[in-house]
Amino acid sequence: MKRVQVGLTALTAATAVFGQDCMAAEPARPSSVQIYGVADVALAHYQTSGSSGTKMQTGGSGSRIGFFTSEGLSDGWRVNTRLEAGFNMNSGTKSSTGGVPDRLWSRQAYVELENKALGGVRLGRLQGPTYNFFPKFDPMLVPAMDAWGVLTTLGAALPGYGSGTGVSSGFLINPTMRTQNTIAYMSPSWRGLQAEVAYSFSNGSSVEPALLEVGLDYRSGPLAVGLLFVHADSTSGAGTVRATKPVSEMAIGAKYDFGPFNPYVTYIHRNLTDQMVGSDGAALNTNSESVKLVGAVVPVSSRGNIRITYGRYSSGSPGRDAKSYGLAYTYDVNPRLMLMVAATRLTQQDKAKWPVFQSPRPDAGASVNGVITGMTWRF
Repeated sequence: MKRVQVGLTALTAATAVFGQDCMAAEPARPSSVQIYGVADVALAHYQTSGSSGTKMQTGGSGSRIGFFTSEGLSDGWRVNTRLEAGFNMNSGTKSSTGGVPDRLWSRQAYVELENKALGGVRLGRLQGPTYNFFPKFDPMLVPAMDAWGVLTTLGAALPGYGSGTGVSSGFLINPTMRTQNTIAYMSPSWRGLQAEVAYSFSNGSSVEPALLEVGLDYRSGPLAVGLLFVHADSTSGAGTVRATKPVSEMAIGAKYDFGPFNPYVTYIHRNLTDQMVGSDGAALNTNSESVKLVGAVVPVSSRGNIRITYGRYSSGSPGRDAKSYGLAYTYDVNPRLMLMVAATRLTQQDKAKWPVFQSPRPDAGASVNGVITGMTWRF
């Protein structure tokens, strides 16, 4: 990670709105700028419905380039800013744009005022409580191949926002979830408890809902438990985009470090399968849906780990349940470079056509198999 010293007096001036006492007589200070990134790429092979294909794609972690600035103020306060852009290593194109192709800082763009004793407040485009839930409670951390990623996204470009067909579009609680126009508060840790609350404004949009995310984590020795609640408000719709009803999701995750065997478990529940409004004024599918996930990390050496996931998706639509199996081996060449190989299998009921990440969409009821190998370098 590179460090460059630059003067950011504008940030110092901006913090004055939080109180004259904090800033009075405090001279402008140079700010630390950290330039960092992730280079991630993999080769994947998929097979389903009598067809197969091999492609280069993202592997275990999205590629990115980022800039993080931080300046110490008085009385334990700091002001921070992060700008982070995602890109596809195989093509050089933008990634993580959330369907907005001209979004430059696609992963994160925020300013933060924080205090070690009081917590921090962030404003901007964030990786909030939902995004932060998965690194803690997903044992495989290869979303393209593990049950956590496969069954929460269900192959949708924007998981959880409704399909308009009555069939699921996945869950808002998924490992790609980011929000914009967001204000978030992160509490300090107190006796193992830490909370994070985020609210995302719709900014007057008739198609983009306001979102509330609330996360609560507890850690005590080898045990970690997390609770997550997400609520999306209704929207009025515009043009060909349907109106939506409010939808809520909740998740609970836990893991325990036994040393030679570290189990993980997660349960996710959604109260509406498709919140988009039909001609009768009701949601297209008012049935609930859920995902049950279990997995483990088994260390086999000081640098190598076997990672296992299994999940079951219970659909709100008849004949569309699915099961996902994932197996991976990761090897840390050093603290920054990871090599991995993984395999996945998705089986589903006779009406389901769920794909696995970038696999071809299968015929109804067909299974999907995939293997992937690649590397992730953090710099």
